[in-house]
Amino acid sequence: MRFDEKAGGSSIGFAFQYCANESPVHRMGAGWKLLLSGVLGGLAIAARSPWALGILFGTDLIYYFAARLRLIDFWRDIRMFLIQMVIITILYLIKYGSEGLWPGFRTGMQILLLFLPAAVFLRTTQGSQMMRSLKRMMPERLSFILFTSLRFIPFFAREFREIAMAQRLRGAPIAPRQLWNPIHWKDVFQCLMIPLMVRALKTAKDAALSAEARGFGDRR
Repeated sequence: MRFDEKAGGSSIGFAFQYCANESPVHRMGAGWKLLLSGVLGGLAIAARSPWALGILFGTDLIYYFAARLRLIDFWRDIRMFLIQMVIITILYLIKYGSEGLWPGFRTGMQILLLFLPAAVFLRTTQGSQMMRSLKRMMPERLSFILFTSLRFIPFFAREFREIAMAQRLRGAPIAPRQLWNPIHWKDVFQCLMIPLMVRALKTAKDAALSAEARGFGDRR
């Protein structure tokens, strides 16, 4: 299993993939970026009013583009959250009628704002830097688990895209324009979620066997 990191100031075409750039955010320590992600994520959970969400979204945009990331990177990182936001809003409208419009949109927006700082962290932090900072902040076992979880995010984003492309070639109705129709949501679970969960379980098993073969956790 390999996590590609491409230097030269342009990111490869997958969500949450590391992008090498010369920017203030890249030069920031991984621990500070992790702390900032936690603070912004906490504010996203606490935000309730439109102005609070708007200010926080603007702050996240400044933070994101201060890393000299491109608009195409931003689109790749948020597009699934936008689809999720629409689905959540529709579900609220079905249950609560017109009164569910704002609560549904707010919930979807909070989820987006919760994960957007983490996307910046993954886009701007090399694996070695990430691991060193985590080991200084927490026990070795916990830092390894968190590091592995964070590094798997871009990997599974790539896997998700590859599965989606393969299923669409087979005729599955899961194109972005088809996902607006609730009748196709069950196809998303059958064609995307189940294969992705199978791959996730296999990858987790392979990673565990690899760590065990290298003596991780051996206290003898």
